[in-house]
Amino acid sequence: MENTSWSWETHFDIDSLVLLKILVVLIIFIWIRETLRWRRRKRQDPGGAISQANARERHQWRYVRWVFILIKTAFGLYMLGSLIQFLLR
Repeated sequence: MENTSWSWETHFDIDSLVLLKILVVLIIFIWIRETLRWRRRKRQDPGGAISQANARERHQWRYVRWVFILIKTAFGLYMLGSLIQFLLR
């Protein structure tokens, strides 16, 4: 009778760890690229009454937005640090 028990080690060994690290590098690259692309798209402003109203509203909510940007940046740096630690392990 064959042994049909599934073992974690048979499918995930050192080679899959290397593949996982390659996947993490690709995710970091895509994340940085999309962040830069988002900032580039954000800068385009057509002008006019609607853009002036949007600017007034952004100015009114600037402190709330700063808090969210700070939280997002802190979390992003934490995740980036964790991923780099995983890559160097």
